[in-house]
Amino acid sequence: MKCFRSTSIYTIDKIYTEGISPSCGRNSRLIGDNRKKVFFSVGFQGAIALLIDFNIVYNKIKKNQMQLSDKELYSKVISSKNIREYLGEGVYLTFDSEDVVNENNSFVDGFTSEKITSELIEVAMIVNSNDGTFSYSRFDVVHFMMAQVNYEDIKYSGIKWPDNLLHEKHNKKPEEEKIRINQSKIRQYYEENQELINKFKKEQYKLVYIPLNVFVNEIYVNKENRKT
Repeated sequence: MKCFRSTSIYTIDKIYTEGISPSCGRNSRLIGDNRKKVFFSVGFQGAIALLIDFNIVYNKIKKNQMQLSDKELYSKVISSKNIREYLGEGVYLTFDSEDVVNENNSFVDGFTSEKITSELIEVAMIVNSNDGTFSYSRFDVVHFMMAQVNYEDIKYSGIKWPDNLLHEKHNKKPEEEKIRINQSKIRQYYEENQELINKFKKEQYKLVYIPLNVFVNEIYVNKENRKT
């Protein structure tokens, strides 16, 4: 089974050199998670569910329904048009589930305390078999996943973010009700992005996994735009 980790494209050189070390990044701080871990999701359903959950938090902050003490992050959320603009250009890194210990035993918000070396890492890419064009955009990749997975099949009760009151009321609900509520949020995202998702239902699109060293040295070659 493949594990997926969404990350900024501008970290790709560092990851290629150093691998992925446990840390508390911007996205973790957005939802009040201060643990230093390597976070990931397992399978298409996990990656989709995590994006939806993150999108829920983003929208809560943007609508002033959730407080955010980090003023810099708050400014970035408020000034961005949507979750895509806030996250910026990025990719889905992948690695095999048997190569990591999922300490959280969750397919949505799994994590490990161990470093993941670059030799284990691949980059997910969408390829058009008809003309050879490709995309490594994390949103193209996750929309491809959505084109393969019905929202009704994604059953999770929600992520219990530590030290975050947002989900406290939600977590007190019966398990079936929590799953139903989360599925409604997933359905809403599917409906709002239906055109983008339907594009990847066409047979010429396929998902491929490129070794990180090949991606860095042969595909992502626009070095002048890279950031440290």
